[in-house]
Amino acid sequence: MKILVCSDSHGNRENLRCAIERERPAVVFHLGDGRADILQVMRDWPEIELHSVAGNCDWRSRQRTEELVTLEGCRFLLSHGHEHAVKSGYESYFSYGLRRRVDVLLAGHTHVPCVKWQRGILLMNPGSIGMGTRPSYGILEPSGGEIVTCRIQRLEPAVSPR
Repeated sequence: MKILVCSDSHGNRENLRCAIERERPAVVFHLGDGRADILQVMRDWPEIELHSVAGNCDWRSRQRTEELVTLEGCRFLLSHGHEHAVKSGYESYFSYGLRRRVDVLLAGHTHVPCVKWQRGILLMNPGSIGMGTRPSYGILEPSGGEIVTCRIQRLEPAVSPR
């Protein structure tokens, strides 16, 4: 099962569309700051399962800021990351993940892609799919309770929002 992990689209729906068309995922995780973007884009792919959380720039959203999802035997914690101060590092988020007994922590907010293993937990920050000169997203493939694929993918060339 392929999961597309994206965050921080900030109005750039074309990059979201491009990543979905390129990867053809079974599931999309959107980690905030562009929740309206992903809801609009996903209308074109009703067969794809969507999980999304609100970020600090999703001002009017009543959507939760955190979601726990279990797929293929793996427990994923989705968060934008601003409530866990990820711009100052991931240590407190790893501690939180241990308390929640998750396998995978997902966060955005920093716009900087990152993959780390720590304390038996995989952390992925897919970076920003909507901003910067090298937008990015993540791909995860869980199977049998393990992550068999984990990669950050650059979206080049970048598409400017209309």
